[in-house]
Amino acid sequence: MKLNSIVKVCLSLLLVCFFTTTGFCASSYDRELIVQDKTRAMQVESVFKEMMAAYEDEDARSFLDYVSDDRFRQDYITFTDALYSDFRNYEIHQVEYWNEKVVPDNVKQFLHVEWEKRYENLDDGQQITRRGASVFLFDEVDGDYLLVEVQGNHLFGGSLQEWRDEVPPIAGQELETYVAEEGAVCGPDHLSLCDGSNCSSNGGDWYNNTCNSSAQSFPDLVIVDISYSVSEADVYIDNIGTAASASCVLHWTNGDVVYDAVATIPPISAGGSATVTVISQTSMDAGGQVTLDSTNVVDEGTAGGENNNVSSYP
Repeated sequence: MKLNSIVKVCLSLLLVCFFTTTGFCASSYDRELIVQDKTRAMQVESVFKEMMAAYEDEDARSFLDYVSDDRFRQDYITFTDALYSDFRNYEIHQVEYWNEKVVPDNVKQFLHVEWEKRYENLDDGQQITRRGASVFLFDEVDGDYLLVEVQGNHLFGGSLQEWRDEVPPIAGQELETYVAEEGAVCGPDHLSLCDGSNCSSNGGDWYNNTCNSSAQSFPDLVIVDISYSVSEADVYIDNIGTAASASCVLHWTNGDVVYDAVATIPPISAGGSATVTVISQTSMDAGGQVTLDSTNVVDEGTAGGENNNVSSYP
């Protein structure tokens, strides 16, 4: 009888160890996947940065080093012709771009980009500014990420109609084109020709390295309420700014210097709200402090400034 009891206890302990180990492995595997995705996204952004530098330098050979000729989903020769066509027909002055997001598809990575390109049409001397949105698909080839597909507006190769016909549109894409009059100079009617020194004096707002006709929009996250129990706290956050916020981190501490628990705040649209749950191994119902670990998510110009991102309770 006593032997049977000992056997049952041993089996119970083995089962507990098995499920604990399994759960830990699954958790470790999930964390490894997240790290891999972040590393791949950084690789893709680095490759695209090199491509942009080569394009601005009108260096087609260096640019094409980052394009897979055998895995390219569109016609590689047409894309090559379109690239050289740009350099024959345009004097590329400057290209600004903003990486919106990188979306993984297993190993492949979709890079979403908004951009602005300034160039001169060599046929007629027109100064042109174009703004658009594109998606670039990268795949891993022999350990390196290379471009395999282009979608959306024509950042590269737009001077060749045959290539423009090959590029599929993306949902919600927009394209704006500004053509400056011959001999035009910076002024209220030609803000795209202004720089940082004369933008504001002509009624523009300088940001993203260009003179804009409208003021820049900013997110502004504020903690509006906290509800808590023994081991978790629900933090209610509003975005009272005029632009969507990026993902950021929420910290909870019981007053010590070292943060006790963290949670991820998802992107919040302008005027939107989110509820974030922070779970801790330490008792949370005795009170504590939550802090938005923020970069460009709290508008310094609003009342309270950075004070908006710290809240204590009870």
